[in-house]
Amino acid sequence: MAYNRYHPDSDDDEPLNPNLLPGPTPGQRNTAGNDGDWGSALTQDLYFSRLKDTVEELAGITPSLDPATGLTRLALISRLRSMIDASESVLMADSFEYLCRAEAAVRSDNARIDEPGALTKEEALAQGMSEADWLTNVSEFFYRINTDDANTARTSFVAEAALATRETTSHTFSRLAEAETLRHLLPNTLDALASGIITSKAASNIVKYTRGLDEQDMARMEHQLLPAAKAHITDTAIAQRARRLREKLHPTSLEERHRKSAKDRKVSYWAEKNGMAAILMRGPAPDLIAVMNTLNHHLKDLSTLEKEQPADARRTADQLRFDSLRDALIDGWPAGGGSTLHTKVAVTIPAIELLADKKKGLAELEGYGPIPMGVALKLAADAPSMLRVLTDPWTGAVIDVERSKYRPPQAMRDLLRYRDQCCQFPGCNRSPEHSEADHIDDWAKGGSTNRKNMKLLCKQHQMFKHALGWNYRYTPDGAATWYSPMGQTCVEVPGSVMSIQNFDCVASKTPERPRMEITRHLQWLLGIDDEDRIDGPNLYFVGE
Repeated sequence: MAYNRYHPDSDDDEPLNPNLLPGPTPGQRNTAGNDGDWGSALTQDLYFSRLKDTVEELAGITPSLDPATGLTRLALISRLRSMIDASESVLMADSFEYLCRAEAAVRSDNARIDEPGALTKEEALAQGMSEADWLTNVSEFFYRINTDDANTARTSFVAEAALATRETTSHTFSRLAEAETLRHLLPNTLDALASGIITSKAASNIVKYTRGLDEQDMARMEHQLLPAAKAHITDTAIAQRARRLREKLHPTSLEERHRKSAKDRKVSYWAEKNGMAAILMRGPAPDLIAVMNTLNHHLKDLSTLEKEQPADARRTADQLRFDSLRDALIDGWPAGGGSTLHTKVAVTIPAIELLADKKKGLAELEGYGPIPMGVALKLAADAPSMLRVLTDPWTGAVIDVERSKYRPPQAMRDLLRYRDQCCQFPGCNRSPEHSEADHIDDWAKGGSTNRKNMKLLCKQHQMFKHALGWNYRYTPDGAATWYSPMGQTCVEVPGSVMSIQNFDCVASKTPERPRMEITRHLQWLLGIDDEDRIDGPNLYFVGE
């Protein structure tokens, strides 16, 4: 059986690897600044002055109910969108180029430790190195990075650009690689985009299908595809032309590319609305077709059994496929004949929600988000153990955890897990399983181990903090204020916070929240005994 459905992102959609771009390496490429004031003025006129002219033209059109006028303005907006994307590409590519040059110049003048342990702290200080520089060099060795390397500079720059554009780091990484390709390897495509005569999607397709080729073949593809893009041929048609042309020019056979692509097989997960989620498998077509054929084989037998069910209880073919796959992976397939895989599912049920209408209450499923209270209570009924978590009743933020069952280090890890819920670097959502407790004020510099000085950070972003010049501070409302090496500021709110009305995402201090009255009934519901209750500045007990 043939399967012709394609996931919208599955068509040769692997991210562009900037290390495979031909030509000079970062820090040695041409930019407008290479030609002095003349080159800078030309860049300003080509990529930015036209933006102003187009905006003024758009604003100068008299509003009317005439559909022809509306279409004219739509066409101008399309041109403007292309121009903005071209300008963004120039800014990203040139800014990264300037950063690589600056890093190379600064590092060539700074002392570095050539081998781990080559200098003790005392020896480094005696040679004029500051304690901060010595700790940074030690961190570089610990994380096995070289700050002279362009890939290290790229990683930090992408994080900064993601803050500036409010995009994810993965999207920004791909966007930078595309910008470098347009700026340094496909100048004619960039000029056409800056003029507004091709769409951003057409430019992306030209970049996408030229990757992996040498400079000469990239120029050939651009020469053949650009006229089609200018001729208002649809983006889909351009992609089809590019795919055919790429097969002719690609230096590697399709068989070799298939063998290499098979190494990138993966399973992806993402959350969807209404308590649903999705899993995508990407791998060799024969394997996945075999999976579908197996499901369809069992579908025939199950469909026969379904006919015996009442009409309103019969499952559809898609439902039967899902149930079969789910049963095979979780319960063992066939039922009772396979080994059952037991997995841990963590559910947070706020006690305050239990006081309200259970039909409208929400609980939190770790790794997904809000689920109906009824579903959560059903999961909790079979839970082998429970852990009490105290949350702020106004924001939902986790402020402490039960400590009677665990020694403090375990209690601290529980607190971070349920309070932060993921890595606390801006834009990162790595789970607690892939993150570690990090001291905001470094332990080596006298930082203490307490909830106000601890946050979850993944390995990569611990490296950002200790070796690449990123820093953050704890704010009174529980958030973390991040400071990038180039001076950007971003406030990261803990994942457990449901309401951010009381959070000040600009200032370093926020107004004190209202005090919470703890009645005896609520104290009993929260499971707080007189001996081990958790006191706080915003909590007071009635009758005391």
